[in-house]
Amino acid sequence: TGPSEIRAVAHAFNRMKESLKKEERERTTFLAGISHDLRTPLARLRLDVEMLEGRVDAATQKGMVDDIEDMNAIIDQFIDYARSEATEAFAPVDASSLARDCAERAARDGVNVRCELADVPVLMLRPLAMQRLVGNLLQNAAKHGGGEILVRTATAGREVTISVLDRGPGIPPGEIERLKEPFTRRDEARSGRSGAGLGLAIVSRIAKAHGASFDLAPREGGGLEA
Repeated sequence: TGPSEIRAVAHAFNRMKESLKKEERERTTFLAGISHDLRTPLARLRLDVEMLEGRVDAATQKGMVDDIEDMNAIIDQFIDYARSEATEAFAPVDASSLARDCAERAARDGVNVRCELADVPVLMLRPLAMQRLVGNLLQNAAKHGGGEILVRTATAGREVTISVLDRGPGIPPGEIERLKEPFTRRDEARSGRSGAGLGLAIVSRIAKAHGASFDLAPREGGGLEA
């Protein structure tokens, strides 16, 4: 309704919005398809490398296995990014119990982590999505932070906070928003860093899907608090 000029602008805006949504869906489908198709040849390659036992230098073989694991980790990030959180139903979740489970899983993988968990109200969350969120923060802290990682929960009124804290170099304030974008990485000029630059982007998207905020801030005494 309204003047013809306003109607024309509204129609054009709606067409643009639908076009952008279509492009996002196509990009996500393309990313998920490629990632899935790479799984089988990588599995065959891993098997071939394992069968080289005794025929190549042990250090060379380990390096090949590590490279394959890095590729698998990148594919995992692609698939996580392509996954839609909207397909998972909300369920009552104790955020402290979820944080503890994620920390214990990380500890089994060799991460030096401890917990400070508060009694928090049960929230309606998407459990698997929240596990990915906390897991990605733990992976990021383990990769860039070093030393002991702290997982903390707190409550203030109706608000619940889940924090992952490390003692790494932190992030300059001007870089924080950039690093929440897909395919961006810290230390871009540094070699030897595996990953696709999607970990924090996945965290940011899951937080938004829950109506939550995702912040990165300097930790008191040095390091980063996510």
